[in-house]
Amino acid sequence: MSFFVPASASDLTLTPYVRAILLSMIALGCLLPANAHAQDAPELAWKKPEGAVHFDEGRAAFEAKDFAKAVEKFKAARKQAKNRTTRMYIDNWLLATEGANELNALQQQAKQGKESAAYRIGAKNYPRYAQSPIGPEYKKFLTEMESKLFVVLDDFERVSKRYSEKFGKKFIDDPKLVQQGKRALEWKVSSKANELKIKSLPRNMDSFKSLVMYLDMPAGGSAYQMVFVVPGTSDEGLSKVTTVQNAFIAQMKSHRGLKRIEVPLKNFKGQGNVDWARVKDFRIQFLGGKKFTAYIDFIALQK
Repeated sequence: MSFFVPASASDLTLTPYVRAILLSMIALGCLLPANAHAQDAPELAWKKPEGAVHFDEGRAAFEAKDFAKAVEKFKAARKQAKNRTTRMYIDNWLLATEGANELNALQQQAKQGKESAAYRIGAKNYPRYAQSPIGPEYKKFLTEMESKLFVVLDDFERVSKRYSEKFGKKFIDDPKLVQQGKRALEWKVSSKANELKIKSLPRNMDSFKSLVMYLDMPAGGSAYQMVFVVPGTSDEGLSKVTTVQNAFIAQMKSHRGLKRIEVPLKNFKGQGNVDWARVKDFRIQFLGGKKFTAYIDFIALQK
């Protein structure tokens, strides 16, 4: 997923230009599942036989990680493409070559001890390459970085009674809605189901820099707040959201669609008698009592 965040956080949403390219490729039948490019390529048409030769040589150079040569050969093949479908398919391989070259640089950056910087760039740019042939390898790199850089608060992989449909929440496994792993959480938000609570937090919060999560509101939603609660008293406000007297709070704007949220912990504002060493739980609270559907995945703390 990509996300809207406050000005102090990172907006990692797809650009309209990239989204337009991907939608055009889908319409033409050229945008294939990442693991299907080799087996299910469309029928390619060439003005001259050397077009197929150039394309095969580009594929070979790509596999050999000779990206400069791959670009040269793919561009030569594109000049011999007989129709738009063939050109768009080659464009996807050119995009993959760009992504592979970037991925190679990020891997080297990570080896030099700059894992956080490499991950941040990769997470921002991955949606651009996700449906190209480099997508699976790029995703593998990000997953490896996540295992080193994140402590997961909830990835919703384990189905249990901690979330129930009585309060508008259920586990789902629709690949179109899952951003990490095999499951996500569907949340039917209403005035009576507007809070999600996670009780299991690390004891030492000092080693973490930010909170990240995927939040998808396909038809839009409402403003919300993310809250780290410190033990103390609380009461229920007029909007039926639990008002916590002692907490670190980040106020968030509403958005439409999928966004990857990342908010530095330093941007959470302290309210009342607070101390990060005494934080006991984390909550997401939607405000205003509006009814809508949201999808949550991979809530984690980043080191």
